[in-house]
Amino acid sequence: MATRREFLKAAAASGTLLLASRKAWASPENTFNLTKFIQPLPTLGSAGIPVATPNTSLVPGADYYQLAMGAYEHQFHPELPKASRVWGYADASTTTPNFRYLGGAIVARRDRPVIIKAANNLQLPHPLPVDETVMGADDPVNMPHNKAVIHLHGGFVPWNSDGGPHAWFSPDGKHGASFQNGNGTPGEALFYYPNQQSARLMWFHDHALGTTRLNAYAGLASAYILRDEVEEFLISKRLIPSREVPLIIQDKSFVTQADNDSGYIWGEPGDLWYPYINQDAPEVFPSLLPEVFAEHSILNGAAYPYVELEPRHYRFRILNAAQARFYNLQLYYADSTGKQANLNKPGPRFIQIGTEGGFLPFPVAHAKTPHPVVFDEVGMPVSYNLLLAPAERADIVVDFSNVPVGSKLILYTDAPAPFPMGGDDTDFDDQFTGPNTRTLLQIRIMPRVGPSDPHSLNALESMAHDNFSHASPQASILGLIKPLKTKDAVRTRDLTLNEDVDEFGRLRQTLGTNVQTGTFEDRPFFGIPYHHEVTESPRVGDVEIWRIFNPSADTHPIHFHLVNVQVLSRQPFEIESYDGTPTFTGPPRSPDLNELGWKETVRMNPGECTTVIMKFDLPRTPFVVPESNRTGGHEYVWHCHILEHEEHDMMRPLVVKP
Repeated sequence: MATRREFLKAAAASGTLLLASRKAWASPENTFNLTKFIQPLPTLGSAGIPVATPNTSLVPGADYYQLAMGAYEHQFHPELPKASRVWGYADASTTTPNFRYLGGAIVARRDRPVIIKAANNLQLPHPLPVDETVMGADDPVNMPHNKAVIHLHGGFVPWNSDGGPHAWFSPDGKHGASFQNGNGTPGEALFYYPNQQSARLMWFHDHALGTTRLNAYAGLASAYILRDEVEEFLISKRLIPSREVPLIIQDKSFVTQADNDSGYIWGEPGDLWYPYINQDAPEVFPSLLPEVFAEHSILNGAAYPYVELEPRHYRFRILNAAQARFYNLQLYYADSTGKQANLNKPGPRFIQIGTEGGFLPFPVAHAKTPHPVVFDEVGMPVSYNLLLAPAERADIVVDFSNVPVGSKLILYTDAPAPFPMGGDDTDFDDQFTGPNTRTLLQIRIMPRVGPSDPHSLNALESMAHDNFSHASPQASILGLIKPLKTKDAVRTRDLTLNEDVDEFGRLRQTLGTNVQTGTFEDRPFFGIPYHHEVTESPRVGDVEIWRIFNPSADTHPIHFHLVNVQVLSRQPFEIESYDGTPTFTGPPRSPDLNELGWKETVRMNPGECTTVIMKFDLPRTPFVVPESNRTGGHEYVWHCHILEHEEHDMMRPLVVKP
């Protein structure tokens, strides 16, 4: 079997060039040195991340929200020369919408529908460089660059409220070919979310064709928390804490005067900086890049914040909302400066109770000594702590009750970028100031106020399985996971994750089947552009198994709209000889224990076949959902959630037929 290094070397004339060009993809030429841990972590609430207020009587049995999309300014760090121009959501039920970063968050309840009336008030020009060679951005007259749409990521929703790429709408009344949810007012749309799911952390963000990566980076994203009676029962029995800390992790770069002097025209010093020159296509200006890795760690909209906690149990709701960066989260005590992690002194372990699909069937105890990312001789990640790809979520409990008051801890990551192979100028090491992509958050332990936590919370750790053992699941404390049965699958699909170059010589990622569509560097190629004929078209009620082969160089977080999936296995295969029929080079391995629940974003490693199973149900609605005029059936998509990959062109239709 060729090793991964041999494969990358043999990928050729393009492979070497493309990997070398990653050096310029990370960051601007100049940067700000930002002092770490001088501003508090914004929390969920009016002073931090505002929660939208519903009208609970306008539509009987439903929560009705009014959201506006607009421009405003946000101060990511007090040492930046100005507040950054951003786009975002705000609660528009009041006379003056309250625009704050990540604002307009929604807290919903299972089986109580949410209806959103969304107004697109975004004004041109776009605050970031728009590449008009990208599909969807290539016709700014008919597809304006201030178009937008809301996608409930992880939602089980009717397709015409899913917020797919072609469902965009603009302030002047233009809209995409799949837009069916207008309310008669130009620049507005209605979204219906039935909430027929268990408790979980979801999020909503933009998904407009051609500008998704830019709109999300500019700030069009927020949290959607779904509650239910099971969660309330677990809290009432003190099996999980009532104290929650949301952590929405991103990375950003900021414009300097030197950037302006060298030709950056999309902002002033302190505004958001987004890369715009691709070394492989200097004739395209501005140009899309294969991935974006910024320099400064941002949590809940603040660069390098701190949070004050008591010696208690806390529940952290974590979302990786970065463009392309993976995070291998670990907790250490700080060194004597309080600014850096002491990697020889681990903090409390993580007890994971949920993923993006809700609660796990049993809690999973991550290692007492955190695991840095370790790779085997082929370059595969074989050991890690809490690894999150873009769009993955983790619901964890951390017990600080034995941490001395006055202690400082550091939330730390060491995942390389791109993942798993890493690159030049994409990882900013642990240092006293930013740029820094390793130290995310400082936790300060303050004196406890009130009584200590009940001892029953310690039951979580006693019931938890070690994430790196093969302990057989015994009694489930939650009992929510009912595995799909492989014998019920009506078909198995073989699919592929692919890389080639576009007409300008830029690295491009695509999805495909196992049917060859061409060649690239004298090897079979299987990629299919997004707009080509539909190939994944299950029927309502079908159970399917998808075997997804990854002969590309990156780990791709593959996100499925509509469905949650269960990971069955990962198995290495021979990349060099892959012609649509695999030669496996080892036995399948089970998913990690913290992947044994429902997932809708799944990491798929290079040189591995990741096998998942899913059932294609549709939500119940009090109205008839028409089929898509564009594709027929109920139109969804599946794609990579590295946003630059998704945009160019790693996305395919998923059309569910009645």
